[in-house]
Amino acid sequence: MRTTHPGGRRVLAPAAIAAAIALLGAGALTPDAAMAASEVGKNIGKEIETWGKAILLGVVGLVAIPVLLKRDVAGGAVITALAVLVGGFVFAPAAVKGVISGIWRSIAG
Repeated sequence: MRTTHPGGRRVLAPAAIAAAIALLGAGALTPDAAMAASEVGKNIGKEIETWGKAILLGVVGLVAIPVLLKRDVAGGAVITALAVLVGGFVFAPAAVKGVISGIWRSIAG
């Protein structure tokens, strides 16, 4: 429900605002909804991981086609090294985190 403000602007009626707050309090803040909302970061992370795996494999495959057709061993080695390096971040983030932490501890002491 909208009312007109004396300045000519249309604003929401206080009753509509109160009804919206009541609906939010009654339905949206159930334990299941609150739990799902608190795991937004995990859900986004899982989605990015899934897309990252698909994109990485697709890009490596497309980049490797010309190298395979040329039979370029050096180019193949470079693509393999890059795929392993980038794939480590996508497929094994915990292991990469451990390696980076270990390197940093050995440098910083």
